[in-house]
Amino acid sequence: MTETIRSRKGRTLVVLGDPALLTMDRLSEFTARIDTDPRIATMSLVAGPPGLGQWLRAAGPAGPLVAVATDLIDLVGPFDADDPEALAAWFGRASERGLWHDWWVAGSTDVARAEPLLPPADVDVVEMDDPSSAHHAALRRYRPRSGRLTITVDVTWLGPYETGAQVLTTAALGALVLDDTVTEIRLVGLEQLPGYAAHLAESPKIVVVSPDDEPPMSDVVWYPNQIDGRSNIASARRLGARIVTTYLDLIAYDIPRYHASAEAWRAYRALQRRIALSVDGITAISADVAERLLTEVPRLEPERVLALPLGLDHIPLDAVPEEPGDDLEDLVKSLGGKRFVAVLGNDFQHKNRDFAIRVWQRALQEGQPCDLVLAGLHVKSSSSKKEEDDLVARHLDLRGRIHTVGHVSSQSRAWLLSHATVVLYPTSAEGFGFVPYEAAALGTPAVFTDFGPLKEIAALTDLPRSWSIDAHATDLVSLLVDQGARDRRVLGLREAIARYTWAEFGRRLVEFFMEITRMPEVATSAVGADTAAADAAALSAILSSRSWKATAPLRRLGRRSRRG
Repeated sequence: MTETIRSRKGRTLVVLGDPALLTMDRLSEFTARIDTDPRIATMSLVAGPPGLGQWLRAAGPAGPLVAVATDLIDLVGPFDADDPEALAAWFGRASERGLWHDWWVAGSTDVARAEPLLPPADVDVVEMDDPSSAHHAALRRYRPRSGRLTITVDVTWLGPYETGAQVLTTAALGALVLDDTVTEIRLVGLEQLPGYAAHLAESPKIVVVSPDDEPPMSDVVWYPNQIDGRSNIASARRLGARIVTTYLDLIAYDIPRYHASAEAWRAYRALQRRIALSVDGITAISADVAERLLTEVPRLEPERVLALPLGLDHIPLDAVPEEPGDDLEDLVKSLGGKRFVAVLGNDFQHKNRDFAIRVWQRALQEGQPCDLVLAGLHVKSSSSKKEEDDLVARHLDLRGRIHTVGHVSSQSRAWLLSHATVVLYPTSAEGFGFVPYEAAALGTPAVFTDFGPLKEIAALTDLPRSWSIDAHATDLVSLLVDQGARDRRVLGLREAIARYTWAEFGRRLVEFFMEITRMPEVATSAVGADTAAADAAALSAILSSRSWKATAPLRRLGRRSRRG
């Protein structure tokens, strides 16, 4: 059905769609708008957020009603209002001549319920999720609801193995569902939760969203783990009004060996800075990480960054398993009931497992016979395996043997922590560090260096202050021989456990989410984090490829010739 209207300056418009939608106030808007510029070819009525009423320039007409300027026929050519293909061709020709398509974006129920005559152009759809665009500012307008919060959580990192990063996600979700403010939590990124997280789906507040489905927009999208090239912030903008990410540490930011090349390392560092500037809020798992991030990214708004230490009460005190899992059957036989020192953690170089071997060997020399158990996955990059293998091969002291096992089940991990005489945790780069507290919860003292987040959270005064073998061996021997020292160390760490609970973490996280929803989108959300992520992912793929490595000599030769 078509209808013709005329502006005060004599421009004629053919109205396509339901003319009943062109109420008196909208008719006034349309006729006034067409007279502002002769380049306007079409004007559309498009549904927007409640209460909105504004003009928006678009790539093409859309919505349940479109008005076409007939005085442009001589320039663009005739059109047939009853032929959709001819109309689409006319709209395209108008765009090619540089003419304009304007939308009146109305936040009214009748427009929202009306059947669309035309879908928006692809570019208009894409720009709704681009924080730099007018489409995003108009059509993604958001008003927080008092006392109600919906959250979409990216759970991509919940892989088959449960380590500290996975504990963060599962324990935090368990705390969030208990908050009355939170009405629904949508989990995206996995088709099925791993076994250790399967219990989360039992909560009526939690919905696991299939990768094939797009959930409704939430108030907040939360990334519990650092965003890398596998995530897309533009996609996140379709899932939630505000984006919050958690920075676990800056270990990969600092250590070049964790990357395929110097170029890949630089790309990763640039990506992490851009991500920080692209999200609406950031939590860091310790003040140490938050302060470092603000130093590295000085353009960050401090009020958008929250130091939020993790909870420590996810292991019940003294919940000692009677037996380990089947994965430790051979180890238990090899130990034969001897006391042992445990080192838990993957063999990343910064975990210093080779240093732990030398500390343990010094304890043997001090007359303290015991075995050493190294438990954790072997990693491909920046591993200390070569150094460990060399120390194991040269170890001849019969007062203690070294046992190496890979990743262990949760039951076996708890058994190792509870049955070890002492846990050694000599890490030199950390965002938080769960192991000493998990050991203390099970009654076992730990040796670790008094630095960064461990110093901040543990708040102990009798720890080694540097990574010297003497200092760590002295502390280890003290805990091996003195029950009083053991009890004091466990008590001090249990006091930290009492201070940092997951319930408090969840409460503060919800408060922060609510604060972020009351803030406007961060102005720097348009800096191009998605482009950086794509570039970093592509660069990483190139730099880690065999062809890149194979041509390294040629590139070095080229650099030498240019210098010459």
